[in-house]
Amino acid sequence: MHDSFSLLPPYSRVWIFQTDRFLTDSECREIQLRLNEFIPNWASHGNGLNGGFKLEKNLFVIVGVDESQSMASGCSIDSLTRVIKELGMSLNVDFFNRLAIAYENQQGKLEIVSMTAFKALINSNQVNYDTIVFNNLVASKEEFDQKWRTNVGQSWHANLFQLA
Repeated sequence: MHDSFSLLPPYSRVWIFQTDRFLTDSECREIQLRLNEFIPNWASHGNGLNGGFKLEKNLFVIVGVDESQSMASGCSIDSLTRVIKELGMSLNVDFFNRLAIAYENQQGKLEIVSMTAFKALINSNQVNYDTIVFNNLVASKEEFDQKWRTNVGQSWHANLFQLA
């Protein structure tokens, strides 16, 4: 699978879009085709952006941009959001459901649950501070590489223990 994201420098700005269900391989190919078309033409105030993307685990679309030559403007971020929303509509998935949590269960299998279900898993001791989660709030490629797949105790997910 094409990965232009790995070529970006560590300080690149990152956006992570998580779907609310696992994508099929053909849906991943559709996303690849659309982003292979969009990313090379992505611009900020007429200046081309050096961007890249990758798909992870048939669940995440990760987009990055090296802002050393040109900063991503509000308009360019809006155009990325529009493309992701269009993909979501055509694939019938939600890339913007912030209440869907991806985690690895006790058998190491990736799952997606609602925040309410995640809190129930905390209460039933099926999720703890060592459970692997995905911190989609990381802001740079370096943070993505080091802190995206992490444990609950090292992520914003730890806050859910007070709410459970």
